Amino acid sequence: MALQDRPLKGGKNELPDTLKVAEGARVMLTRNIDIQNGLVNGAFGILLRVVYSENDQHIIKLGLKMDNETSGNNNHTPADDMVYIERAEENLKQKGVVRRQFPVKLAFACTIHKVQGMTTTSAVVSLKSIFEPGMAYVAVSRVTSLSGLYLLDMEEKKIFTNPEITAALENMRQANLDDMMPLLHVRQTLSRSDVFTIVHHNTEGLPAHINDIKSHHELCLADVLCLTETHLRGSFVAESLHLENYNLFKRNRHLSYTNFPQMANRSGGGVAVYVKSDIQVHEKQYIHNVTDLEFLALKVEAPVSALIAVVYRPPDYTLRPFLKNLRDTVLLCLLQASHVKSNSVKHIAARNCNATDQRGFIITIFASSAILLLCCLPHIKHWLDDREDPL
Repeated sequence: MALQDRPLKGGKNELPDTLKVAEGARVMLTRNIDIQNGLVNGAFGILLRVVYSENDQHIIKLGLKMDNETSGNNNHTPADDMVYIERAEENLKQKGVVRRQFPVKLAFACTIHKVQGMTTTSAVVSLKSIFEPGMAYVAVSRVTSLSGLYLLDMEEKKIFTNPEITAALENMRQANLDDMMPLLHVRQTLSRSDVFTIVHHNTEGLPAHINDIKSHHELCLADVLCLTETHLRGSFVAESLHLENYNLFKRNRHLSYTNFPQMANRSGGGVAVYVKSDIQVHEKQYIHNVTDLEFLALKVEAPVSALIAVVYRPPDYTLRPFLKNLRDTVLLCLLQASHVKSNSVKHIAARNCNATDQRGFIITIFASSAILLLCCLPHIKHWLDDREDPL
């Protein structure tokens, strides 16, 4: 490969042929370098050091102090707390041409689209080139206080929303606080010894939302917290996924399918259950003939006697085979496991159809009353131990 006598002009989105930067300049990354550590396209920092090779004074690295202090933890040098990046290599559109260049550009200012999701204490915002609904809002809402906002080219007409969104908001029914936070309104009831509380929540990724779960105002009230779409893989469970005073039981997607390997190999899915540590419970790990369902079954011994199963149905798992598998295998095996006579179970078929309209639901069998409760979720249900009928 031969070097060109002069830099070859590339396209707008390609690595630049020439960089004009200096130590102390604000820059922005233009490529994803290390996504896991926050070194992503659009990340901001200050160029603090230019590193030259000892032989020919060729620039080999750039030392950046990132605005986000946690960015690039694996790339930090302990001595100066900087992130050092090297040249990236890309093929240009012109056949046979490769460019090696640092993926940065000057960023004393940048477009509104680039700062979506950014938080800063102060910013100068120009509304001159606003051309889309919501752009002004995105720009002015980046700062943490009004005193840190400086507006240029202020025109009130530049601040506008999409009329379809405005119309939708006007037609949207008012949310009832009692419906949004039902458990908070019965908190005294939940603290009674004769109340057993089960909550279901679709996490859409447990590792990504574990901090939200730990700080949630209602989830912490559950005796049993059933989770679907955990997105866990492997047998190891990180310490960060444990909840204080709860025991964790889980079943990942890849263990759940025998006849559908294409589903077993797909990422996502999975179920998990957190149970308060003072509750006597054991997992029914192996139930004969139960295959091709993402489910977890737990037998509660005390303070109530119950069998709990949390089931997740993937969107592309069609309802007919799912219901057949559920009816013919899981329900039968759960009933046998809990020693409940099948002829004492009421309203199975009718409630099956309603329950599976949602992809997640809880099946609870109380051995004392021999009643099968199918709870369509995300509605939250709790049961009194001495009741003979579901709430």
